Amino acid sequence: MGGPTRELLVERRVASPEAVSRAEAAAERNGTRVCSELLAAGEASEGALVAVLSERHGWPGVDLSRSEIPAAALGLVPHRVALTDTILPLSTEGGRLHLAVADPDASAQVLDEVRFVTGMEISPYLAVAGSLRKAILEAYGGAHPGSTTWRGARASPGCAFAVTPPGEVTLPDGEEDVASFEEPLPEASDRAEDERHILVVDDEPEIRVLVERALSARGWSVETAPDGEEALARIAARPPAIVLLDAMLPRIHGFEVARRLRADPRTREIPVVMMTAVYRGWRFAQDAREAYGAEDYVEKPFHLDDLHRRLEAVLESTAAREPPVPSGAEVMLRRGRELLLAGRIDAAVTAFEEAIAADPFSAEAHHLLAKAQKAQGEHFRAMTSFEHAVELRADYFPALRSLAALYAEKGFRRKAVETLERALTTAPDVVARDAVRADLLDLLDG
Repeated sequence: MGGPTRELLVERRVASPEAVSRAEAAAERNGTRVCSELLAAGEASEGALVAVLSERHGWPGVDLSRSEIPAAALGLVPHRVALTDTILPLSTEGGRLHLAVADPDASAQVLDEVRFVTGMEISPYLAVAGSLRKAILEAYGGAHPGSTTWRGARASPGCAFAVTPPGEVTLPDGEEDVASFEEPLPEASDRAEDERHILVVDDEPEIRVLVERALSARGWSVETAPDGEEALARIAARPPAIVLLDAMLPRIHGFEVARRLRADPRTREIPVVMMTAVYRGWRFAQDAREAYGAEDYVEKPFHLDDLHRRLEAVLESTAAREPPVPSGAEVMLRRGRELLLAGRIDAAVTAFEEAIAADPFSAEAHHLLAKAQKAQGEHFRAMTSFEHAVELRADYFPALRSLAALYAEKGFRRKAVETLERALTTAPDVVARDAVRADLLDLLDG
């Protein structure tokens, strides 16, 4: 988790920037999620974390620590399914199955399957993943023997489940705000360094040294990478103010790096200047701008003074942009999700297609379009859309797992195995990895 969710955690004073950074490091080490680590470390309350997730994704949330779940609801979803898909039935109030989920991106197919099996309409609620897994183990494991309900640690008898509407970051009555803090402003020198932090990516050591020396002498904070894979890793660890990116790179091609940066909401606002000695001429420059989102395109050999001038111009022009507002793509994505959950599949497909037309780099839009197309019965179109999603984001676990399932369903067994092997390396937690391993074993034994 990064980008908008991280910013919300700090802006809503749910956790300090230092606590979020510690949680991010722990989540990377443990294969977990940041909100789960914040909760486990006592850095934030579950209610506040759920509220941030709810605001981020536009879904209502549930604070499981303050919820009571009847055993009758648990009986509607088998334990193995709940554990594998990380879902938990909450209630059947109003003739609907209210269901806690951990990942909104991965849940559409799961919700469809539960709706089909139970014959009930589904109302999903976001929960903190770590709390949800703990609740599943306790609720199905008989944590309260002889009881007709399971209760969270802070729940009162007869309290039902505690819902947090999107946009409400509040603490329950009487709960101390453990995350209250005054965010310190960074030192002026630190801010200036971040504003002029550049990542230079080139496989030629001489070019890296030359550019680093020239830009450092002009007041830039320079970091370098020799290939596309290391570049993406460095950007994830410390997003630069600008990237100077060679087109011809080993391991991951420069154009592919640019595509991935534009496909990921966490990095799409980072300006990219491409440089090349191979792809020359104005047509390549225009294609790099339109197809890969490059702000400028520099041909080698270049004069260092000219390179510096162009980098300064890009930095100035992008810094002057208005703060991002919800785009047409984001609006249509949200609309498409609502239509998909309401069972209006054809309208959802149209909404997701409009989202892609507005933002062709959105892996999420391609992923959701694929889910809607699959629900239509357009399996091969769905396959193509899933493939587009994982081309744009190679580590997009929900899309990889859905694509593998579709390959297997249509008889492409080897492609399914290959895709599951990719999914295994990107699984967000132990439960997800175990589920992928089980799918792999089923395919290999079949």
